[in-house]
Amino acid sequence: MSSVRRPTSLTTSAILPLLAFIAAVAFAGCGADSPTAPGGGVVARILVSGETFQVLLTTDEQVAAAKAAQAGGRASIPHGRIVAGTQVNAGYSWHLEDVRFVEVTIEVCDGRPSMVEAAGGPSFADGTFCPWGARVISVE
Repeated sequence: MSSVRRPTSLTTSAILPLLAFIAAVAFAGCGADSPTAPGGGVVARILVSGETFQVLLTTDEQVAAAKAAQAGGRASIPHGRIVAGTQVNAGYSWHLEDVRFVEVTIEVCDGRPSMVEAAGGPSFADGTFCPWGARVISVE
């Protein structure tokens, strides 16, 4: 006669750590509209035609590029993908991700932060923002 294995039930002590892990993963993305920078990031404040906006820099390369732009480097135009949600960009309903600083860009993504806001954030210029007249005023 062959032995038949019956499925075992999970005990409460086995389920609780699993539920805690699932909850931690689910809530990890909460607070995306918070004006404070997540750990490990540096905030660059950028001035464009009398308006300011902020971007979160998450890599050493981004921070170095922002500091070089602040010091008068040629690659001074922030170029990034517009994403819904404030993140560190207080006062707006959008923020930039994948930010890099470049010397030249196409004109279609040029503008002021208020123009991005008026267009609905990601709807502006096919979802990219690259203000030609930008000036990095702080990197903190």
